[in-house]
Amino acid sequence: MLQRRASNIIIFLLVIAFSGCGGEIEPGNSKKEMSGVINTQVSEARIEKQPLIFEAMGTVRAITSSTLSSKLMAAVKAINAGEGDFVKKGEILVLLDNSQVGAQLQQAEEAAAEAVRAHTAARSGADSARAGAKLAGATYRRYQSLLKEESASRQEFEEAEARNSQAEAALSQAEAMVQAAGHRVKQAEAALSYAKSFNRDSAIYAPYNGYITAKMAEPGDLASPGMPLLGIEGTEGSYIELVIPEAHVKNAGIGKKVGITVPASNDLLLEGKITAIAPAADAKTRSFLIKVSLPADENIHSGMYARVRLPSGEISVLSVPSSALVYQGQLTGLFIVDGEKKARFRLVRTGKSFGKSLEILSGLKSGDRYLLNPPQNTSDGMRVEASS
Repeated sequence: MLQRRASNIIIFLLVIAFSGCGGEIEPGNSKKEMSGVINTQVSEARIEKQPLIFEAMGTVRAITSSTLSSKLMAAVKAINAGEGDFVKKGEILVLLDNSQVGAQLQQAEEAAAEAVRAHTAARSGADSARAGAKLAGATYRRYQSLLKEESASRQEFEEAEARNSQAEAALSQAEAMVQAAGHRVKQAEAALSYAKSFNRDSAIYAPYNGYITAKMAEPGDLASPGMPLLGIEGTEGSYIELVIPEAHVKNAGIGKKVGITVPASNDLLLEGKITAIAPAADAKTRSFLIKVSLPADENIHSGMYARVRLPSGEISVLSVPSSALVYQGQLTGLFIVDGEKKARFRLVRTGKSFGKSLEILSGLKSGDRYLLNPPQNTSDGMRVEASS
């Protein structure tokens, strides 16, 4: 009985409490319209022609670059430059041990000298044989006359004839020896020149002014022919190497200006121009190799990634300046001006970027008026006074 009475009392009190709460309950998420006036520029949305851009990826290359390597097998004695060092043309960068080359050079010099001496001796012998042949010939002709006059015996004539034949044979042999000695001199001189070139190759010089980009050997290493030792890049500047599909090569042309972005250099924006287009496409990728000039900049280095924007026609789009867009978290919108000259926030969906403008895919139509550069304190419902 007591429990039923207590329950009735509680129900009675609840009825009284609810009956005392009159009026409607306002939703807690309702947003009050903001009052106030903003003075800012107002623009009208229009469909305009924008350049259609094809963006290709490329790599920065040095105009002049080389890999310095050894031409002989020898130990590395010294390397006079390291990565990042600036070197001048003709500066000695690498020294190789030339002790073995020096011995070969000395042998070649001695062989060349010996060949010259042998050639000189052969020429002297030829001169002597020539004189003997001349005397023997004159004696032979005289005995021919004496034989006809019967003033000389047949035996004396035959002896003179034999001496003449021997003298002519000796002259031919001496001249052949001179010719052979001359060939040996040429061979010795070639060997000497080869040895001298090896001696010169023991020092590697900078081919031009530039910076060392790579050091691939250390003193004490054994260098072999063709072994890379240093990498060097010239100071003439850089260019961008990229490939574009065959469908876009018709929009490229020598001298055509393009936009360049280098992300690694804080999205550095530059302007370059096309300097070379491969005459034939790659059969596997159906693409063309293109080179683009790059303005000199200390923040750009070879091997960097770059984006190249190539104009490829025009397109009609509804676009607005980037300054008109307002970002609220992951939402993008802008403030339009309604018929009561009040700012109204409207969500939009953006598309392609055209420099300082963005394509609007939805949320805005041609003829709508919007705030060109809304102040930070702009809120929905504020009255707009358009400034010039």
